[in-house]
Amino acid sequence: MKISLIDNGLDSLKKGYNHLAKYERLVVDDASDSERFSALKDSTLSIQHGVEILCKYSLRQHNELLLFGEIAKLKAAFKNRRNGLIKELYEEDGVHTISFKESIERMIDICDFSIGEKFKKKLLKVEAWRNSITHSAVLLNEIEVSKVLGSFLVDLDNFFGPIIGEPYLQGQGRTELDRAYRLTKAVHGELENKIKAQAVERLISALQAHNLRGVTSPGVFLIDNQNVAFSVLQEIQGSDNGYGCDFVNGHCSGKASLKSLDHNGVLTIFTEDNDNYYRLKLGSIVVYIPEVNNSQSPLIFLYAAEVAPIGISPFIRNGDKHKVQHGIIFDDSGLQDWSSETYQQSYVDYDSDSPVLPAHKEILFFLSDGPVCFLNVSQLDYGSAQRLMDNEAFTEANNLYQDFQRYLQEK
Repeated sequence: MKISLIDNGLDSLKKGYNHLAKYERLVVDDASDSERFSALKDSTLSIQHGVEILCKYSLRQHNELLLFGEIAKLKAAFKNRRNGLIKELYEEDGVHTISFKESIERMIDICDFSIGEKFKKKLLKVEAWRNSITHSAVLLNEIEVSKVLGSFLVDLDNFFGPIIGEPYLQGQGRTELDRAYRLTKAVHGELENKIKAQAVERLISALQAHNLRGVTSPGVFLIDNQNVAFSVLQEIQGSDNGYGCDFVNGHCSGKASLKSLDHNGVLTIFTEDNDNYYRLKLGSIVVYIPEVNNSQSPLIFLYAAEVAPIGISPFIRNGDKHKVQHGIIFDDSGLQDWSSETYQQSYVDYDSDSPVLPAHKEILFFLSDGPVCFLNVSQLDYGSAQRLMDNEAFTEANNLYQDFQRYLQEK
């Protein structure tokens, strides 16, 4: 079995950071010294192996000869490779690749790769830890090692991303959103779609503010805490772009904004283009995150909890999968009126030259549980999200969440 140089390096790097994640979980669980050491040791060895291989891959992409110490000894190796006796030059007797330290020097002096002094010291420090483990099974400072390895990944992404390009990006698989965004920019530069860039940055900020970890791109997450869900929705919305939305009753808008979440967990949404208010008792949200480097919007599905009608004579419309109470909200006072008589009077006033009611807007309250609407960031693509909301298999948020997870695992 043979694996390519870059796949070998990327595999080790990925495994190294999986081991580091395991170490961090062991710390939280107050695991024994030996368990923590084992995970941190495996992390250090794998990360250093991956870095060494990727450095050699980068040198080979620049010029294959840069991998070897004594060029004169390569004559026979080239001849034997041409004749099919060996596949790689290093298979020839007496031919040796350069040390890790020399590979760093050649990347700086010959390839003109940008390696700052701090990054260089960190590269050599991690190598020294690997050597310490190999020769004496010792890691001198557990806290320092874990901290340096954690921040090391940012340096590696910023260095290898532009040099190796798309293979490095794709080789990481699904990564946490903030890293996926950083990698995409390192490989491709700033996103051309500025609205998508703003949406991703706001989503990253929201996830970090609420310590929502492990959210990948592409990925999906579910929040069933009303206050956290509302805060995340506000963060994504920002102050300029707003949302497009489609409701389960067929209403849709390209200019929707979240207005408030009251102490009962009732969310109010205002749609500017049809001048309506919509309310629901927020139950949970499911958020699907697409790949970073495209024009697709995050898809946000809002699920409601069941509530009783307001007032003694409510005006209610029943759909196939939903129940909605209609009322009005007065422009000047902000007061709401949910009586059937007032609502019907508003219909009469609509075409009247002398309306009875003061200026007002319609307000709809979704009473039944289940999916109420999906939101997308305005001016970004959202595909066929409406079909997911209408699918009877997804009347519960967890069902939709689990199906997204299966889709991502198969992708």
